[in-house]
Amino acid sequence: MLCQKAAWTHLQHPEWDIALVFFTRSLYDLVIGQVKLWLHHFSKGEVQYESQNSKLRVFHAWGTKDQPGLYRTICKAHNIKPFPLNRSCNYTPPEMVADVVIQLLKATEITPMFDAILIDEGQDLVVGDELKYNGKQPIYWMAWQALRPVDPQHPEKRRLIWVYDEAQTLHGLKVPTAKELFGEELSNIVVGAHKGGIQKSAVMKTCYRTPAPILTAAHAIGMGLLRPEGMLSGFTKKKDWEGIGYEVTGNFCNGQQITLHRPWQHSPNPVPALWEKPVLEFEMYESREAELTALAHNIRQNLEVEGLKPSRDILVVVLGANAEEAMEQETEVAGFLKDRGIDIYIPTAQKINDLERDNDSRNQFWREGGVTVSLIHRAKGNEADLVYVVGFDSVARDESNINLRNSLFVALTRARGWVKLSGAGSYPMCDEMRRVIAGGNTFSFTYKRPPQWNISSNYSGSQLDKPPV
Repeated sequence: MLCQKAAWTHLQHPEWDIALVFFTRSLYDLVIGQVKLWLHHFSKGEVQYESQNSKLRVFHAWGTKDQPGLYRTICKAHNIKPFPLNRSCNYTPPEMVADVVIQLLKATEITPMFDAILIDEGQDLVVGDELKYNGKQPIYWMAWQALRPVDPQHPEKRRLIWVYDEAQTLHGLKVPTAKELFGEELSNIVVGAHKGGIQKSAVMKTCYRTPAPILTAAHAIGMGLLRPEGMLSGFTKKKDWEGIGYEVTGNFCNGQQITLHRPWQHSPNPVPALWEKPVLEFEMYESREAELTALAHNIRQNLEVEGLKPSRDILVVVLGANAEEAMEQETEVAGFLKDRGIDIYIPTAQKINDLERDNDSRNQFWREGGVTVSLIHRAKGNEADLVYVVGFDSVARDESNINLRNSLFVALTRARGWVKLSGAGSYPMCDEMRRVIAGGNTFSFTYKRPPQWNISSNYSGSQLDKPPV
């Protein structure tokens, strides 16, 4: 959506300095490809995207020496040497970036240099209260400061557009209000409407990418709605569920029955109607070897019989209880497939069938001829027709861990058509997953109030949320 908006805005105002910003470097190929596509479409082939000379610049949040991101570009414009990322603290990647942004904000007053900034996957740029800058989210405040006011008489009016889905974050479930992003003085900047009646903030009901049975299952399992002990997180108000495209029967009172249904018009992906089998399949195996043997058999069937292309048609996402376990399992899965004659690609590797990762290739997520086998952090934001999610047991062993469930949510919603979810062993959460899948577009549960710290229902007009698009 933002790539389309950025391309259109660039054509309408070629003199503007525009930044299109995202967090994960593995999205460069996807984002630039979409910008090229929409520029070609809107201009009827007359305008081509040249990244080196364009006033529309595509950035990841922080930047490297050979690929400047938003932070490094602003540093350079102010003749400030970028501060090194602090890897000694137990910071998440967004926290490391926020830390250096705070140092920049303390070092200088930011001079406006962009006419518009568009931030995609904005939930990845949000950090906890301990890393705020004067009560503001540092990365958002840096972007705000770097924008030229639309009207000198009203300096608060600036072209900053951000979209986010808090369920897609891998580092927490923070849903920031405008006050938390920009401070008390700008708390009302996204309330109300612009001239012409265009709302300043909106909740998007329709998901075009992920088929409804997969999306509803992802919501249900991600939030733990069908857990015997009660949900772990999620919306606790009827209007919030309706806001993201569900029909709701029942009231959110303890012990009450709630039924959620996702109608076709809010998930118009046609695959479920055209496909006679389930689009989401789930299977647990006695061992990891048995799970991977089935995975290899299925992928070979996809390639040799069904005619799928290895790159971009198929994606294997590997889950893990922690970063070390996930990386070990990624190598194990990729090596297993490679040993059985299936060409694979691990994101950041230099070539097909290379099991060694290379920091110089962090932008690379796909390579022609190879099935990408990826950890969830690299897969986030990317998509494929058929997604294999391996290692369900990594989540099931610690089923009350909302961050692990969030990883599962993100993995499931990478799919444009089908998901095959698998794991090894037997766990109580397996029964929960089967009940979730059996519900299809509709499922019912008895509401039990979730832990206070996992509630994400206090929405207002200053918040913008979207299901995966």
